Amino acid sequence: MKVSSQAARGFEASLIHRLRVQKDVSRAELARSLDAAPSTIGQYVDRLITGGYLKEGRKAVLPSGRWPTVLELNPGVGRFVGIDFEARQMVATAVDFAQHPVEHCQKTILASDTVDQVIEKIVEAVREVSVQGVPLLGVGIGVPGVVDAARGIAVHYSFLRGWTDVPLVSRLQERLTVPVFLENNIRAMALAEQLFGQGRGTDNFLCIGIRSGIGAGVVVNGQLHRGPGNVAGEIGAWPLEHGKTLEGVASLSALSEQLVDAIRGGEPSSLTIRRNRISVDDLIAAARDGDGLVVDAIWQAGQVIGKAIAQMCLLLNPGKVILAGPLGQLELAFVQSVREAVQHYSRPPQAVSPLIAGSELGAFGGALGGAALVAQNWEPPGSGSPARMN
Repeated sequence: MKVSSQAARGFEASLIHRLRVQKDVSRAELARSLDAAPSTIGQYVDRLITGGYLKEGRKAVLPSGRWPTVLELNPGVGRFVGIDFEARQMVATAVDFAQHPVEHCQKTILASDTVDQVIEKIVEAVREVSVQGVPLLGVGIGVPGVVDAARGIAVHYSFLRGWTDVPLVSRLQERLTVPVFLENNIRAMALAEQLFGQGRGTDNFLCIGIRSGIGAGVVVNGQLHRGPGNVAGEIGAWPLEHGKTLEGVASLSALSEQLVDAIRGGEPSSLTIRRNRISVDDLIAAARDGDGLVVDAIWQAGQVIGKAIAQMCLLLNPGKVILAGPLGQLELAFVQSVREAVQHYSRPPQAVSPLIAGSELGAFGGALGGAALVAQNWEPPGSGSPARMN
């Protein structure tokens, strides 16, 4: 039965997405993973090659037998732009169609910035990482706080003035005239890990983002889980003892407050307090230099987060947990602490602890998530189905 043009584009988008999340994929492997006849896959692949979206690249290296040809995405199709921001900083990255980051920029968000000024900075950042003559395929925004992704609305974020029920997608599409997609920034980080980082090739994983707040991106069977109210993964409010929360004890903001209090109380440290806080860069540098006060505070934060992760693992049984944000760069001071806590609190005794890994995407991980959001939603334009579905 001949399928509609819309259904054909959806199938082609699924085919391209499979190439994004897996490595070294051949036509035969596509047919198996998409449960389609090889002849059907062949005709869709041929149309995408003719359209310039795919190309056939090198041979896959196998231990024995005939080496199949690997399909590759064509970087020249255009660019996806991702934006990530929180209370004081915005970052943008442009990624080509083959998932290679090509441009970055950063902008400062001021405490006095209005909603209009933040939107203007998003527009400026998109234009800064775009190149005239190279198609802009879409923009993805990783937004802090609660979002309604389906309606394109940023619902609420306490640390930006007036940031309540902002129709961000419609306002940006009006300015940029390309498709715009919206997601919570920690869930966007999970998408970045799925396409670019530690989650690639893993269908079930957690991405724990530790920044000024704490959140989780939950990927189940290869799909990002949002929940009916779009609040899946809002673990910052996870209750701890004595009325405290996970975010109130183990976020970067909480660590800054703890260290400021300790230093003012006479504890020795190499850190300098500026404007009643400790900067993230200074915190990471001090940890790497072995500052005892800082290393101990980060280790304790890792223990708290690890206990919460152990509880999440008993519910979800992920294959991997990825620690995103600046603390994920600290293998000994933080990642190892989380590993030990997860192993200690994993119950029942036969439970197998997941692989715990720090993200390797760095400061642009959230922006890469925005780009991944666009890539995930992108469909090739075209006329009808190139083949009949079997």
